[in-house]
Amino acid sequence: MSKRSFLILLLGILIILSCSSVNEFGKRRIGFHYEKIKPNSNPIAYNIIDTSKVYLKISTINTFDNSKDSISNKNIKSNPTYLKFYRNGRVGEFKNININDINDLNPKKAESYLYRYKKGKFIVQVYFKHPQCGECFIKETLNKISNDTIKIISGDYISTYIKKDIPKKYLIYKPEW
Repeated sequence: MSKRSFLILLLGILIILSCSSVNEFGKRRIGFHYEKIKPNSNPIAYNIIDTSKVYLKISTINTFDNSKDSISNKNIKSNPTYLKFYRNGRVGEFKNININDINDLNPKKAESYLYRYKKGKFIVQVYFKHPQCGECFIKETLNKISNDTIKIISGDYISTYIKKDIPKKYLIYKPEW
């Protein structure tokens, strides 16, 4: 391999690595190249969500094809997923954590998303990787069902979450995204 080929290869690898947006725990972070919603600045959002609690996903319904719901919901019970809303429009999605371990609620261990309440709509912007679009995002709609239940609607899917208490000492973390 010539020196020139090696330098081109090295440059290509550096470009690819610089586009990568993962932290030291391998969790995706919102890169500067994404079309982001502006962080939440509307205090009404805090009448809908509680930033001192976590929300446990209890079910997902496929409104287009409900034959897959029982399989999906068994997986949800065996692999718990929590949402933790933070001030200023940040929300973390934690998977397979021990809710009784303060270190497991470190936002660096969560997938990073954004939320915003504007014009009567609560939007959660979720980032993911997909073969067809690469690094993509979708905007989901959050609805408050009761004081302890929220639903998040994403296309044909409706996920239900219930509020869970966490000790106040767990509220030491601030998201880095």
